[in-house]
Amino acid sequence: MRVLDDLEEQSSAYVTLDEAQRVTSSDLAREIADAVLLVDYRSRADGTPVTLCRLNRHHPEVQRLNSW
Repeated sequence: MRVLDDLEEQSSAYVTLDEAQRVTSSDLAREIADAVLLVDYRSRADGTPVTLCRLNRHHPEVQRLNSW
């Protein structure tokens, strides 16, 4: 979660799920299923699909670990 928090902080735009998985070197399906990571399905201007993601700041685990 710290890596994702840093990624969100440094990003000047939305963070894509592909980018988050690449940076964390892991499949984030469990975090999505547990609602730790929220996703939003969008389309780019050219019509290609993209999945955006962000930490769920209301999730108790994120709140607990976000006190760093």
